[in-house]
Amino acid sequence: MMSALIALRDNVSRIRRKWPVFDLAFAAYWSAIRPGQSLPTFDGRDELNSAVSDTISDLLGDIGSVVSIAGAGTGAGLGIRAVNKLIGEIRRRRDLRLALRAFDGFESFLLRCAQPGPADDDLMLATEIAGTLSWEIAQIQPSPLVVVFLDTTERLHMDPRRAAEGYVNSLVHQMPNVLFVMTGRNKMKWHDETRTELPYRGIWTWPGLNPSAQEEPRQHRVGDLSPSDARSLILRARAQSDLPISDEVVAQLVTASRGLPQYIELARQVAISIKGAGNGRVVKKADVTGSLGTLVQRVLDDIPLDEQRAVRASALFRTCDVALIAAAADVDRGAAERAVLRPMIERHAGERFPYRMHDAIRDAIRHADYAVENGWSESDWERAATRAAAEAQHIHDDAKRQESHREVLDAIAIAISLACDQDIILGKATNTSYEDWLSQAIVYGPSVQGLLARIPTSSSTEYGRRVLEFVSGKSIQIPMRDRLILLRTVFDSNHPLRLPAGRHLGYALKLTHRWEEALAVFDELVAIDPSDVNSRQRPLLLSTARRFADAQVSAGGTDAMESVRRTTEYAHGLPNRYFIEVEVKLAKYRKLGRHRELLEELGDLLVRQAFFDRPSPGPHDIDAFMEQAELSGHVYGMRCAMLAKCLSRQGTKSDLIETRTQLDVLDRQAGGMDSIGFRYAFAEICDSLISGERQRLRDVRTEIEKLDFRTRSWIPLECFMEVAGFPLTPTPTQWLQPEVAVRTRWRDFLNRYLIRHGSAPLD
Repeated sequence: MMSALIALRDNVSRIRRKWPVFDLAFAAYWSAIRPGQSLPTFDGRDELNSAVSDTISDLLGDIGSVVSIAGAGTGAGLGIRAVNKLIGEIRRRRDLRLALRAFDGFESFLLRCAQPGPADDDLMLATEIAGTLSWEIAQIQPSPLVVVFLDTTERLHMDPRRAAEGYVNSLVHQMPNVLFVMTGRNKMKWHDETRTELPYRGIWTWPGLNPSAQEEPRQHRVGDLSPSDARSLILRARAQSDLPISDEVVAQLVTASRGLPQYIELARQVAISIKGAGNGRVVKKADVTGSLGTLVQRVLDDIPLDEQRAVRASALFRTCDVALIAAAADVDRGAAERAVLRPMIERHAGERFPYRMHDAIRDAIRHADYAVENGWSESDWERAATRAAAEAQHIHDDAKRQESHREVLDAIAIAISLACDQDIILGKATNTSYEDWLSQAIVYGPSVQGLLARIPTSSSTEYGRRVLEFVSGKSIQIPMRDRLILLRTVFDSNHPLRLPAGRHLGYALKLTHRWEEALAVFDELVAIDPSDVNSRQRPLLLSTARRFADAQVSAGGTDAMESVRRTTEYAHGLPNRYFIEVEVKLAKYRKLGRHRELLEELGDLLVRQAFFDRPSPGPHDIDAFMEQAELSGHVYGMRCAMLAKCLSRQGTKSDLIETRTQLDVLDRQAGGMDSIGFRYAFAEICDSLISGERQRLRDVRTEIEKLDFRTRSWIPLECFMEVAGFPLTPTPTQWLQPEVAVRTRWRDFLNRYLIRHGSAPLD
């Protein structure tokens, strides 16, 4: 949906430069769901950013606020900073009406975009934003006709939850003055009232989609190119390459191709081969007609065997590079280099994995009869995929050594895609707790969340299906209820990810404060596999639940004691052990290649350095870490980077307001509940104390009191609120030291922090 919004905005810039209503809504939405990222550019053009900035400069002047936003900084991030400044004005002045030609209630809609609430499906909200563009187009007189093409709509049905089709359904409905031309192998059945997964359905909503409709517009089952277009294409190819094809064969090819462009291109390649063979031979009907698979085979027959193997192997991948093709085909790299020059393989310049094959040709090669000359049996495909997965493992390992998080995720995604298409044999893991390298890589990778956009939505193998369920179970875009079901399903299976799924099921339950259920899951896990990593989960959970005494008893005699002691001391206002031991912990994660945990630990360290000044991180440190976290889709790390930026107070006032707003949204999304998060509360409390805005402290207290439970992480904030004069309702805690001593320590740390930032200490 985000790609759809970007494509729509890019193309309507041909009509006019500014679309103020859409631009403001889009920028607010972007800043909420892509925190830390600048507004997108169009082929290097920064027009959206400049259009938003210009619009908001005018609006801020009209409402009597600071006219210039130059203080918010310059460059690509200016539009985001400007829109958040405007959002702040609307929040402060609820009755404000912007001096902008917009629909009634636009200001409230803008607030929804800036901070989607629990009732908002983020992607459905994106379709409403598209609707604002439709509204603006309709205001132009005469209104321009805009046509949007959606191709291969049959892919919508690959989503097992059918959510994707629902979003497209809503997008089309929200833009009634735009003509949508939708092409695919299947008819759209939006007229069916029983399609409850569609927000807009029925023959009254979509009269043209009714199968009995006779008047236009209605659905038409067509081929690809019309006969006349197909003939024109063939004649042009004949003329350009001087091919020996008679008019009679051209007519037969038009009929045989049924307008499929890939078919015509393959026929052209056959004709070129015949011409190249010399001897004055002309192309006959039998040469260029038949099934698509037959035509593919004829093209393959005319190229050397090693290249032929490389072309076949490339059909394994959705995207790939030459090294993957060569490994899968078991040929020299030179053969793969020559193969990718063949017209059956497409190139996307600038991509890390730049080669792909059209789905129709890919399917024809992949499902060709093994009885044809040099054809592959299913076991041949499986062996090729196994070799490709081994190459993906090499790419993964190299990227991991270089700490190239994006490439690590890309390599894992390639292996997952292979495992979803056919049964393969995966190499062994370096950790004996895992059955294969891929399951270990998924768990140790920079971010499970970051895999979601890289992998297919369905699998033809049991192994792949469980992997997809595990990844989906870790996605913040999926409701917590569904996450728990998915993780439980994998935990109850015999998949190599079974035990990690059990641990992450416990983590998800812990996140929602369902302590006893989480403990039961961890006990179940230990009964299956009493390894150190599983045994330590119970004491760590007890520590999170502020049951410090129980945690120490549970950790007795296990390697969890060190972690429990460190976290317990920190919660009691004694952070020295943490700072002494953290470098050892980071070195351990780096050595073992546990990048997800490494990023989590680096994020926590950044926050604590910013608060305790041990030492305080610089802007470059925070920005560099934020970039790592964003490239990996590591939400935990992104939240830590935002909090560190707020605590170190690096940036203008507008910058910090923007960062806190983004942090609030991300905290709520990650927690799976619409409640205030610990990190946002930390940033808001410290900023309010420095600026002396006591009403903000009252508001924070109101939000915190809504929580059903405050975990160990909240202890410092409870102490801060008490010394500021806003005590919170006590949370049951097994204190190992006098509570008054704990509160005194945290008060002293807070006062040192306030003094460093030019504010008076608190009594």
